[in-house]
Amino acid sequence: MLRKRFLISLTLSCLANSVFAQKENIKDRSLSGVDSIEIRNTFFSGLREKTSGRIDEAERSFKRTVELDSLNGAALYELSNIYRIKQQIGLAEQYAVKAVAANPDNKWFLLLLTDIYKQTQKLDQLPEVYDRLTKLEPGADEYLHDKANALILLGRTKEAEPIYTEIESTFGPSPRLETLKQRLLINDPDPDRGISVLEELIKKNPADIRNYLALTELYLKTGLKEKALNRLKEANKIEPKNPYVILLMADVYRSEGKDAEAFKELKKVVADDMLDFDVKAQIIFSYFPKIKNPVSLSEATELALLATRRHPKESRAFAIYGDLLAQSKDLKGAREAYKQALSISEKEIRIWEQLLEIEMSMGEFEKVLEDGEQALTLFKDRSSLYFFTGIAYAQLENHEKAIERFSQATSLDTENAVYQSQVQASLGNSLNSLKKYKEADAAFDKALTLDPVNAYALNNYAYYLSLRKEHLEKAAKMSSQANELDPENASFQDTYAWVLFQQKKYADARIWIEKAIKNNAGSGIQFEHFGDILFHLKETDLALENWTKARTLGVKSEILDKKINEKKYFE
Repeated sequence: MLRKRFLISLTLSCLANSVFAQKENIKDRSLSGVDSIEIRNTFFSGLREKTSGRIDEAERSFKRTVELDSLNGAALYELSNIYRIKQQIGLAEQYAVKAVAANPDNKWFLLLLTDIYKQTQKLDQLPEVYDRLTKLEPGADEYLHDKANALILLGRTKEAEPIYTEIESTFGPSPRLETLKQRLLINDPDPDRGISVLEELIKKNPADIRNYLALTELYLKTGLKEKALNRLKEANKIEPKNPYVILLMADVYRSEGKDAEAFKELKKVVADDMLDFDVKAQIIFSYFPKIKNPVSLSEATELALLATRRHPKESRAFAIYGDLLAQSKDLKGAREAYKQALSISEKEIRIWEQLLEIEMSMGEFEKVLEDGEQALTLFKDRSSLYFFTGIAYAQLENHEKAIERFSQATSLDTENAVYQSQVQASLGNSLNSLKKYKEADAAFDKALTLDPVNAYALNNYAYYLSLRKEHLEKAAKMSSQANELDPENASFQDTYAWVLFQQKKYADARIWIEKAIKNNAGSGIQFEHFGDILFHLKETDLALENWTKARTLGVKSEILDKKINEKKYFE
């Protein structure tokens, strides 16, 4: 019985060239054409897995990329980020250092390294990195501020003072700069002197909240948490809605293990109607590294919901809320959030793609068509939208229209071989459904030329050939390779069993169909195939039992009924 296996997931990371593509700047480095293809394929495979949330699989792909090309900065960067997510900060640092060594002028690699050095408290490494960033972007004062801050935290206040002088002479005075100068007091080698000066400043000007904040940090540094909290409460009475006071209060509560109180303070910040949304977004984003923790996910989602209520005309608020609901597997809620975001601003292509991804996952292909076609009126040159709508048309059995959409997708984003391989495989599915076998085979061959390790293309191509009883050796080889690439996939195991069945290797086919049923006991098709195999192994009673099980699980066909009624195998 024919099964339609369509590629209904899309790795959005593969829809555009890698942001972190790097120039080759290492001499005497040569890779063969075959190596280059495998490097590219394994790297994009890692991006697909990462985007789908399969972090462990992504890690394996990126590590394989580095095995093939030890100077692949993009893969090293991705591995560093993965280990940060896994809280394996030592490995994260190791790969970030390697990424920077592979491409010293990549801003993003350097910024990642600064984040890791902050996390590992290797502050002595930061000034040099900020010097390199300043050379890359001389007009950015941010790196000077960060370098001065690192020096202050290192207790090297004398080195920080001329940096603040340089910032003021180059960019002019600012309230922020005055606040940062206070950090010199906070990090003075003699904390008692800093406390004394700040206490005196508060007496002279009790309305200046900056002094309270600076004094609080100094108290925290010296372990005087109770005094810090008391000063913050005083500041809170003066400016009840000052977000920085509230955020620092949350930090104090967290340092004392009072997470509930800290969350309560953060809710105050997000609930503040006067505060800019960007600050609130950063608070919510701070939860993302801990998003696998159910409590963190719940708190982040609650804050995001609150943000949508306080900023009902901010599309980004609803987009972030949708992302968190998707993480919680609340697909219906995520869809509604994305729809609301798009009703505010329909020009965000990422939100359209996320919406279509969700609707695909929900199996609501009519909605995919409705929303996908609307998106195409806005983004006529976005290949992903043609791909999504093509999949939806195929699922709704309109293969002529699906072929049209897939063909349009192939004309766009042509540099992305892995993505184009997915498109070609989907095109092959629809052509095969229309019995245009020669064209279908050509599409699958092209898919595998573009991406030789496209497991879905290998599997589907093998299955279609087995149904036609054509090129069975080729089918067996492809199916075997698909199972090597994805060894726990029941559908792939079933395909291999069916190819072996067509080769009359019934004993081997039985081994593989039993693996498939073990991994997915709810597939009626697999039980029907098991019955077919058992019949040819002369186990008629057991074959009948499995055919009956297939019908119980929803398989409906005259052929199956005939098998059951006559207790014989029919093609």
